[in-house]
Amino acid sequence: MAFSTTLKALVILAASASQVLAQNCACGYKDNSGHVWREAIVSDFTQASGALAAVNANWIVATDFENQPTGTANIQYTSANVFQFQDALGLKASAYDNSGSVKCAEIFTKRADIQYGTFRMRAQVPSVPGVVFGFFTYITDSQEQDIEFLSSDPDYYQRLYYTNQPGQLPNGDVDPNAAKNVVISGADFTTFGNHRIDWLPGATTYSYAGTSGSGASITSSTTISKNVPTTPSEFILNVWSNGDQRFSKGPPTRDAIATVQSVNLYFNSTSFSATSFSNACRAAGNIAPCSV
Repeated sequence: MAFSTTLKALVILAASASQVLAQNCACGYKDNSGHVWREAIVSDFTQASGALAAVNANWIVATDFENQPTGTANIQYTSANVFQFQDALGLKASAYDNSGSVKCAEIFTKRADIQYGTFRMRAQVPSVPGVVFGFFTYITDSQEQDIEFLSSDPDYYQRLYYTNQPGQLPNGDVDPNAAKNVVISGADFTTFGNHRIDWLPGATTYSYAGTSGSGASITSSTTISKNVPTTPSEFILNVWSNGDQRFSKGPPTRDAIATVQSVNLYFNSTSFSATSFSNACRAAGNIAPCSV
């Protein structure tokens, strides 16, 4: 009986803490550039209730089949490949079984009304060659901004691809003003690091913060001003392969897993207007926004 009472008290305390946090952030979330965002989706995949509980709160697990005319295999997203892994979230592209499709993993936000914000992921990239790990906003192929990691690159542990789609010119060449192939010297993406997209009207800034093998801090930032999305979107994380030798390569011969500890999205949306936000903030006493 004493245990039950104590447990009930802890549950009430946790619920109260969550309510206080929501109330204290009624005036938004202020990032280190001074921008104030009206809403947040904070997913801690290391929480005590487990990674899948955090997924279920704000994300949808994809189960789509995608035909891949440019690859040697199709993509089959499957819920089994989104799972609890090493006290965090695992996203897996399975070892190819020659069935014609690679079993892959994808989660996307329940909301598709996100328009501008700062989006952060703490993750460890796959080390098995032949997959793509993506962190991006999307609503159409021309309204998309990506961070992508290609595990077949010889320097996959410090190379990434930042793209405001479309990333190609009409002749098929890479558009250097919309797509950046970036090597961060000294970085090791196979250890946990922080990857970030800041989506503003007129510019997307892609950033990384982590540590080198010797423990030194490493930071990097790249801004792209071409093809910046303007349309409300959803947010996606995925690990996939289609055997396309020009990009993903593979398919993988062993399971390739990205490990994600957290995804924090601070944003504006078309569902919560500036006027409604101002009214809510005023009702909360015009308190200071939460620093993020």
